[in-house]
Amino acid sequence: MMFQASWLSAVRVPTLLYRPQDDSYLGSARNSLSVLSGLATAPALHIVPGNHFIFIDPCPPSLVTSAALVCMDAPGVDRATIHRQIDDEVVEFLQTNL
Repeated sequence: MMFQASWLSAVRVPTLLYRPQDDSYLGSARNSLSVLSGLATAPALHIVPGNHFIFIDPCPPSLVTSAALVCMDAPGVDRATIHRQIDDEVVEFLQTNL
């Protein structure tokens, strides 16, 4: 984990946290849940379909085969749609909290 709990406990602003539903690549206990538990005020937590790589832009067709781990999502997971949803949620969060 990159952040020590004592650093996070000093954060006093509203926080929005995303984590993937499938955390088999990078376990959430070591990452997002660690951040969640370190913040003084519970963040708005959103869990999105997909794995760790869902947060990377959709791959161009030329990379899909050679970088399958990063580029291929589970059946039914639409990375572009999830990114648009995250964009909208972040804008709403900022408008509400700034």
